[in-house]
Amino acid sequence: MDNLIKQIEAWSVTRHLDEQPSKNQLLKLVEEVGELVAAHNKQRKAEVIDSVGDILVVLTIYCQQRGLSIEDCLETAYEEISGRKGRLVDGVFVKEADLNDD
Repeated sequence: MDNLIKQIEAWSVTRHLDEQPSKNQLLKLVEEVGELVAAHNKQRKAEVIDSVGDILVVLTIYCQQRGLSIEDCLETAYEEISGRKGRLVDGVFVKEADLNDD
């Protein structure tokens, strides 16, 4: 994975994406998520795989632009959720603090 991240970052440098405003990557991210939703809804596995990959590329470049490490971001998120308590609500995990047991 580390090698892939370095290749993506090098690819973005050769295309000067690393120098662009990070908001552009956020807009691209929304586009790619929309494509993932469409592929999911149509049950097109190859398109789902492509969309997930595109999302990871966009997030990698966004992190690069912001001086962040995508690995550190993922590790931080895992550390936050690893001990989280909650329950499934309609098939979605909802953390304990967000549950409303009225």
